[in-house]
Amino acid sequence: MAKTIKERDLRDIITGAAFMGSGGGGSPKDGLKLLNELVSLGKADVTLISHQEMADNEWAVMVAEIGAPKVFSEVESFPETVIAFSLMQEVAAQSGRPLRYLMAGELGGFNTMVPLYVAALKGVPFVDADGNGRAVPEFGTDLYAVGDVPHSPITMASNNGDSVVVYLDDPLDHRSAENIARHISMAYGQMAAFCTYVVDRDLIVDKLVPGSMTLCRAIGEAFREADGFQELSEALEEEIGAQELFMGTISDVELKSEGGFDFGITHIDGTEAYAGQSVTIGFKNENMLLRSDSGQVMATVPDLITLVDVERLEPLTNADTRTGQHVAVFGATAPANWLKRPMGFECWKHILEKFDYDGDYVPVK
Repeated sequence: MAKTIKERDLRDIITGAAFMGSGGGGSPKDGLKLLNELVSLGKADVTLISHQEMADNEWAVMVAEIGAPKVFSEVESFPETVIAFSLMQEVAAQSGRPLRYLMAGELGGFNTMVPLYVAALKGVPFVDADGNGRAVPEFGTDLYAVGDVPHSPITMASNNGDSVVVYLDDPLDHRSAENIARHISMAYGQMAAFCTYVVDRDLIVDKLVPGSMTLCRAIGEAFREADGFQELSEALEEEIGAQELFMGTISDVELKSEGGFDFGITHIDGTEAYAGQSVTIGFKNENMLLRSDSGQVMATVPDLITLVDVERLEPLTNADTRTGQHVAVFGATAPANWLKRPMGFECWKHILEKFDYDGDYVPVK
């Protein structure tokens, strides 16, 4: 049944999505900036529906920002997201697919809030679902690509109001989609909105992740209400089966920019029960690979590897980690649609090889 979610719900969703983003998906600080704008406009409410409430021949679409997170942090508003969505409504209508709903393309402190922001401004209902159940760095490392969901058409818009419609010769060519979208964002100062992946009710169930907004809200509520780390840890295990994999202090963050991505390794020295041990986390925007100091691989994508600031009880993205932070490493099993098809792991291999790993999927224990 449709329900209205308001400011506190949206704050909880931002926190929960930041945890589920597995180190990526944008900083929750930027997500809160969008929410604060909605509050100032008196529009901080969204109608949330279950995918089951979508009728036959009704469609949903995602909208997001693409570009450099540093640029996002310097901008106060994102009107281009509304332009990209409105243009997609026109394009989809021409092909007989009425766009009645928005949904999230991925989970993250910023990227989940972007389509919610558009939904609030446009008065469009939002489907309780997303495209990945986590954050992903590339068009080819997502459930849309794993499930052969067409990328085409794509609409894009800049913050000066320019817009473009892209039709791919091969609608499943995620490399072309990525190349075009990133180059357009570069043309506008590393920031542009894009809208794509027109999906119906059956595609959401068969290929994507239904129920993720409700899950993020529950996780965010657990963070908000937790009276200490132990209570939070127990709540995370109850909500999503998240397991504490390690606890320690960040001793170093090796970071470089490569092809428009944050690429690096986080080093954590153990404390408490893990004293005398250490782990590393390889990341490309999102956390990809958890290794012990002996070189044993403890977990890989598509499972979630997420850091939580133990003192502040906040999920951390890789844009927010600093040396000296006391953190816990949590792991959670990826949503079911990642594990149904071999490509759910194979699509990550080219990234894992950069961390000198060419082995099999290692699930979170």
